[in-house]
Amino acid sequence: MDSAERVSPTRGELLAIKRRIILSEKAYTVLKRKLDGLMFELMGRLGSARTAESALYENYVMANQELAVATMMVGELGVAIAAESIEAAPVLERTEKDIFGVRLPAFRVERVARSLDERGYSLLGTTPVIDDVVEAHEDLVLSIVAAAEAEAALRLLTDEIVRTRRRVRALEHRVLPDLRETRDTIELRREELDIEEHARLFLNKKIRARRAEERSRTGQTTEIAGSPSGGRRAP
Repeated sequence: MDSAERVSPTRGELLAIKRRIILSEKAYTVLKRKLDGLMFELMGRLGSARTAESALYENYVMANQELAVATMMVGELGVAIAAESIEAAPVLERTEKDIFGVRLPAFRVERVARSLDERGYSLLGTTPVIDDVVEAHEDLVLSIVAAAEAEAALRLLTDEIVRTRRRVRALEHRVLPDLRETRDTIELRREELDIEEHARLFLNKKIRARRAEERSRTGQTTEIAGSPSGGRRAP
């Protein structure tokens, strides 16, 4: 109310306030639609995120079990030699997808799952348990990438939803009510000024009419007093 009282009740200020109300209402509509779209996108990704998390846990447990079996069968040295034999490291590529103005990361990993002859270690000098360890860890790497992508998307979407909801609430509960209150105050004040102006004009009109009537009456009296019969005495 204080800000509304400080605004000058001019026509230009009223038009400016109305334009701000229109822009704020459009912004509110756009942000509300964006918020609904973000919520829909978030709910759609929750299922895949749970699946990725579950797969990550299962592959982690499986990789640890296979590693424990291989360590027991060939020893830590045999596992380390097989691990050092792998020369080509996986390649991770990061791209982005624009979803309602939010740039969500998308990961693509290459050279993770390899055939037996591409792993680098000797097939004759190792046992099948090494193959099981490698396959389990290849699945683990892929599940880590998938879980990281899903978690990053959820986090970015959640942050944007919080920011968008805060802006929507600010427009709905503070900005628009203040602007509308200011508009109503200006319109009410302008109506009061119009009434005061009409009353002043009406009063001035009555005063001018009264003065004109008095001048007319005074002129008639002067004419009667100055006429020839006006100075004659009765016989």
